[in-house]
Amino acid sequence: MESIRATWNAMLGNRISMTRTGGYSLLWLWTVMMFNSIVPYSFAAEPRAPLYVELTLSLVTMVVTMLFVAVSLGRTDRLSDNRFVLWGAAAAMALGSILAAFGEPGSSVGMGALVFSSVLTGSGSAALFVCWGERFFGIGGRVALVELAVGSCVAFILGFFLCILPAPAALAIIAATPLGSAWLLLRDQQRGIVQDPATATALPEREPLSRSTVGLLVKTLAGSLLVGMISGFFDVVGGFNAYVVQDAYGIYLLLAGTMATLLLALIALFCVRDGIFYAYRFSVLVLCLGCLLTPFLGDNATYFSTLVFAGYTCYTIILYILCIDVATSFRINVARCLGLGFVALYGGEVLGHLLGYNVGPGMTPYGLALMTLLAVSVLLIAHLFLFTEVDLIKLGIGEVSRAVPTAEDDAAPEEAASAVDPVPVIVERFGLTPRESDVLPLLLEGRTIQRIQETLFISAGTVSTHIRHIYQKTGSDNRQELIDLSQRIVMDFGETADGAHHKK
Repeated sequence: MESIRATWNAMLGNRISMTRTGGYSLLWLWTVMMFNSIVPYSFAAEPRAPLYVELTLSLVTMVVTMLFVAVSLGRTDRLSDNRFVLWGAAAAMALGSILAAFGEPGSSVGMGALVFSSVLTGSGSAALFVCWGERFFGIGGRVALVELAVGSCVAFILGFFLCILPAPAALAIIAATPLGSAWLLLRDQQRGIVQDPATATALPEREPLSRSTVGLLVKTLAGSLLVGMISGFFDVVGGFNAYVVQDAYGIYLLLAGTMATLLLALIALFCVRDGIFYAYRFSVLVLCLGCLLTPFLGDNATYFSTLVFAGYTCYTIILYILCIDVATSFRINVARCLGLGFVALYGGEVLGHLLGYNVGPGMTPYGLALMTLLAVSVLLIAHLFLFTEVDLIKLGIGEVSRAVPTAEDDAAPEEAASAVDPVPVIVERFGLTPRESDVLPLLLEGRTIQRIQETLFISAGTVSTHIRHIYQKTGSDNRQELIDLSQRIVMDFGETADGAHHKK
């Protein structure tokens, strides 16, 4: 028990915030109930029709809103600092939730209510989603993974209770959850839980990205697009075209989401060294499993498509953290990173929906099996070649290179030679292994994984593992924090030397 407590304090300490966890949980509860449950649409004659119209139109609105955020915000702008935007987003979500109850695709008035509701819910949820991303910025990937996984799991559990309530009462609670989420976000701000000051002050000094870094970011967006397409396609094929038992399908969705996010939370808590990488593997595994099992049960395949939804939920959490890490490492506005990342994910989901609507109704069991094999192949290619775990660590540490060396760069070696070498101190203080000791100075010099690999004659995967372990042992979440640690050590030794000199 003592070792578990010591590990918890070393890796997470008191950085876990119930306010952040609860606020994100309310946001995700609203998302699940509005876009994956028939509860708000129970007043319609055929609930699944307005549900999927709302979902598809809201996704289109989310893509437009996220793209607007990514393009329009300045380098240091923060969406969550604007209370008008924050409360406006929450109010739009609440109003859209109520309007959705009057939606009916078969009538012009009902369709108008659905369109207006979709614009409100899509734009509002995208804005509030980005605002919460800014609150998670700077707390560290491990802490964010725990809070997001636990918050999502709690949201799914609360969803079960909303399903058994009378429809009017459940709808009132669903409409109130965005307002509660916004209130908790403001409360979190008032407590002074802000982003890391080091990253905040360094943000305007972003260096030009190298060509390989731009390619890495493009690969990440492409991978998210493919995951979104697969999720959107199987959502429509399983949930719309073969919607056998309406109520039961929603319960299966909640059950699959609860189990997946619970396992993700356990991974985050107990895999303290490589939690984010095991979480990434887990999300891809669940997606592949859901795709493979879908064709084998005929009409009841709808229930196995819930596994695709569970994997997609886990991948959403991974992408959320990845966008925050990219913003930290590359000094990019976190709202812009979230905007671009989820434009790719939601855009892919829209394409998957359109494919499902056009191909799904006439698809034979043989055609569904072929589509499943294609989807699994795409996932494996994306995981093994397009966006790998090595790419995760590259994005986490920031593979940034200057276009032209500056005079300060030329002077850096001379200054380093006259200063105290922090490497032996870090090695001794944090118990680094000999191989980690070889990687550390190259990491502090700003070398990329490829350069470290070439220098030490080891594989890129081994370099990634050593870098992860260095970060974990030193309590750093990115390269800048490790550099800040080394600079503090140099300053401490300098002050100690000055004090000794004055005593003499």
